[in-house]
Amino acid sequence: MTGKPSPDPQESRWRRPSAVCPTLSAKARNCSDCLERNPQMKRFGLFCVAASCLSATSFGAIRAVTPAKWNDDPNCWQMKRHAEKMSAVAKGGAKVVFIGDSITHLWEHAGKRVAAAHLSEGDSRMLNLGTAADRTEHVLWRLENGELDGYEAKAVFLMIGTNNTGHFPFAEEPPADTILGIRAVLDKIRAKQPKALVGLLPIFPRGRDVSDACRIRNEIVNKEIRKFCDGKTIFWIDFNDRFLTADGLLSSEYFPDRLHPSEIGYEIWFAALKPYIDYALSDGRLPSPVNLFPSRVTRENVRMDELSTVYPVSRIRNEGYGAQDWWLDRLLNNRNQIVDSKGAIDLVFFGDSITHNWDGEGREQLAELRKTYSILNIGYSGDRTEHLVWRGENGELDGYKAKCVMLMIGTNNQGNRPEDTAAGVKRVLETIARKQPQAKVLLLPVFPRAQPGEEARKKNEKVNEIIRGYADGDKIVWVDFTAKFLDKDGDVKWIMSDRLHPNAAGYAIWTEAVRPYFKAACGK
Repeated sequence: MTGKPSPDPQESRWRRPSAVCPTLSAKARNCSDCLERNPQMKRFGLFCVAASCLSATSFGAIRAVTPAKWNDDPNCWQMKRHAEKMSAVAKGGAKVVFIGDSITHLWEHAGKRVAAAHLSEGDSRMLNLGTAADRTEHVLWRLENGELDGYEAKAVFLMIGTNNTGHFPFAEEPPADTILGIRAVLDKIRAKQPKALVGLLPIFPRGRDVSDACRIRNEIVNKEIRKFCDGKTIFWIDFNDRFLTADGLLSSEYFPDRLHPSEIGYEIWFAALKPYIDYALSDGRLPSPVNLFPSRVTRENVRMDELSTVYPVSRIRNEGYGAQDWWLDRLLNNRNQIVDSKGAIDLVFFGDSITHNWDGEGREQLAELRKTYSILNIGYSGDRTEHLVWRGENGELDGYKAKCVMLMIGTNNQGNRPEDTAAGVKRVLETIARKQPQAKVLLLPVFPRAQPGEEARKKNEKVNEIIRGYADGDKIVWVDFTAKFLDKDGDVKWIMSDRLHPNAAGYAIWTEAVRPYFKAACGK
């Protein structure tokens, strides 16, 4: 080949528009579809569409989803390799395509005898679109610039991400960014090769053992990206355990440098892919014993006990679950705002739909506050305490130093005991303290819901009795103005038509209650 790997080989659902370049109309259509599939969101329909459209176009993009080439020098080896691959594309491409970084690139080196034996002739001939040191953004650029154009593949296999997690500090590229980058690459593959079987591989294990920081980040990513697979056109192909001992040690026989496979590692890789290649080329049934679906998850495999409120859980689901698209898009938009802010964020609003709806019923109050403060609204409809723990640990509390974080969470944990919901709130507070130690935290009670005496109201009241004890009056301040939401009978319907979400008047009351705390924390 004319290109060559880097001199240092150590690399330290698809009914939706592209996450990289969404258009307003496509975004709005997608949100409308989401609302029809997800009745919980209907009460926020208009603000969900408007906020999603606006935020998708208001900020710069995180690195992982922004197509990028290495440089403009056509003589650099990466661009030479791209030109080489474009020549192969011009000759008709291939039925079997591998996409990735140096681990894929090295099918032409450590894996060349395996490739020659199994992936070099007829329809099984492989087009290797791996480039050493690539991250998701580089793959996006290559796919946007012709490497999947002009031919019809039968099978496309993707593994990417180890350079996203391994080349930057956590705060610069948290797992959420890598997850979103991989989703963007999958979107691009589906757009370019809609008829192909897509095999998504987990990021391979790296480092000596389970304590390796990059391996830990990779496993966080792997747990989420597997949920992008539907078992129909996109398959999760996980054979990482073949490379590990029972204690989680990465075998030097399979990975001599604890990053790139040896020849026997490539043999294991091919053996895992062969049933999928045969299936794609024959148009027949997927042979046994390959499992069509990744294991179905119940509350993301969280133990259904008191710990479920504190264990970090995302809301990414297998294809067909309506929350996946909008939740990921909101995560992307918030990460974009963080990057675009260059660290200049004064206030963070952290919570569920009641916080999310500052973008809706509370938009006038929010606009007024934004005349004085830089505000990041990371409220998500439907979120529970465990979802805030996941978001806080994986990117939404990284990359800036806020003056003040306003937290209200727990009303969606109605399925948990109040004591366990309170434990979840405590875990969220601990996450905030670790990620934003300089910030003042305004801890709000869970708002009253339902009618007086009903079980949902009593549960929230019990949670509030516990969590107010977490406030120390210094770093964590208890701010309770909920009495202003009650009429003479203790009902909230006048301010919350569904007895859950405040109307504009409710956000006005809220604003006036917290404004003095914002001023004290920010000095303005």
